[in-house]
Amino acid sequence: MNPYLPIRKVPLDYDGIQSSAFSVQIQKPNDTSFSWKEVGVVGHSYMLLPNEEVKNAAHQVAEECKIDFVHDKTFFNGKNFVYSMKSQHVAGEVKAGDDVALGMQFWNSYDGSKAFGFAMMLYRLICTNGMMSKDHFNTYRFKHEPKSENWGENLEQVVTNINNLVSGTYQLDDLIKNLRKLSTTEVTMDVLGDVRHNHLQEIPVSIWGQIVDRFTHTSKEDYSGWNLLNAGTDLLWHKENPTVATYNQNAVIVDGLCQAVA
Repeated sequence: MNPYLPIRKVPLDYDGIQSSAFSVQIQKPNDTSFSWKEVGVVGHSYMLLPNEEVKNAAHQVAEECKIDFVHDKTFFNGKNFVYSMKSQHVAGEVKAGDDVALGMQFWNSYDGSKAFGFAMMLYRLICTNGMMSKDHFNTYRFKHEPKSENWGENLEQVVTNINNLVSGTYQLDDLIKNLRKLSTTEVTMDVLGDVRHNHLQEIPVSIWGQIVDRFTHTSKEDYSGWNLLNAGTDLLWHKENPTVATYNQNAVIVDGLCQAVA
């Protein structure tokens, strides 16, 4: 679905009695005309933000950063929107020839389930797997209220935080250290069981089975925690039909495995 179709917020009523809630509707083109489809219900004070504006905000931040970012992925399911950008700026080396670079992600929703927000992330450069983390990256949420319409100061703070990462003012030492530990951790059956039942118990059995299937396709010499992490992020980041849960599971895998070796 095109994430940049026109949207509107219209009042709801029943038998002529107006509700305090509003319907968020997206314009869907037909063969010869168009129709409006409801995608969410929000309060009267909720400021509806078109996805186009979120994309523009992402590019504004990218233009003002000290490093170059390019668009990587766009996700939209009719309600939730995620816009990911990647850079070539190396945040650290996990092992020889295996670097991770900075990325960033903006999100929005038309049903009030996810506020306009931002977070940093990492990319594994040799395969462009996206790695998300709630433990190691702060999340910024912007309020959907009329008084919050001007996000200029918020976006400036986002730029400042990214530039602090680039200049080394703010370090990712703990995250990179844990990724390096994973690269030297042998995943035996005991380790696999501990990881599954004590650190990744939130991951559905169906997803866990696919991760282990990918992981065990490597040679036994490559049965490391780092490769287990990448089996998970490769599956989820490059999924043909991702969901909101897909992005959350990505962070659970990264944070859970890092916690296992911390």
